[in-house]
Amino acid sequence: MVGYLWQLPILFPDPLISMSFTIQLAVSAISGLYTSLWGAFKDSPYEGLKPKTFPRSIYFNVVIFLVLYFVPPFDARVQALSLFQLFFLTMGLERFLAEIYKGFFRTEDQDKYFVPSRITFFGTHVASDLLRYGTGVVIVAVVFAVTWIDVTVESFVAVAITAYATGLLVSLGGAYKDAPFEGFMPLKFQRSGFVLALLSPVFYFSNNPAAPISLGFLIYMNGGLERFVVEYYKTYIQRNMSGKFRPDLERIQKHLDERERYHYAALAIIAGLVGLYVWALLNLNSMDAPLP
Repeated sequence: MVGYLWQLPILFPDPLISMSFTIQLAVSAISGLYTSLWGAFKDSPYEGLKPKTFPRSIYFNVVIFLVLYFVPPFDARVQALSLFQLFFLTMGLERFLAEIYKGFFRTEDQDKYFVPSRITFFGTHVASDLLRYGTGVVIVAVVFAVTWIDVTVESFVAVAITAYATGLLVSLGGAYKDAPFEGFMPLKFQRSGFVLALLSPVFYFSNNPAAPISLGFLIYMNGGLERFVVEYYKTYIQRNMSGKFRPDLERIQKHLDERERYHYAALAIIAGLVGLYVWALLNLNSMDAPLP
């Protein structure tokens, strides 16, 4: 990536555009880092810290940003986003694609898991890799098709309904994966929808009336916000151990003792994200201010 950055003056002769691109790229990478931190906090006591897989979400976020930034018709819409919105857009897309990757394309030993990461058919093992890969390709195509939805969302009611519906979509995916092994929990199923509905003012007030957010992007922004909030609560406040591993799996005490550093790094990112939100609101207010 460092080598790529040296080519920015060629891609962007205007220094302001080059700087803007670099900042957006950095925000996307930090969004992926936040995801990697909570994963390391939960999983390292069982697996240890894996240098090869820890940055996976960072790589995913960067690739997602580059595709959206350079490929029409996404380019203009992405470049119009605030950094705060971009943080959650790339996080939401990465979370959807990462779960698809783990379930449909990755092959690994499932013995350590209580809830298999490999996709099942309502709890039944899917033996055919061809069927698994083919289904995964179709779902990836659907994920990217949603980003094409360029219907703008402006009213608070529309933002709130989108937030709640996105939460139900997240819950549906989680229930399909987990319910065959943990049982279906009606209250838990509604959690993501209610959380996002309550938080819908966050995206409503940061929505630029001159360039309203598109429905396709808002869905994934909500998906990112849901993971951001729910995983913080489960990981750092409740201190839940990862439920995907077998309960009898031995924990690595060294990583239990050292994992608090991931929380500190996450808090630093949250502080920066608050700053980005305030900056976005100030920019919107300055646009609305009457000219002298």
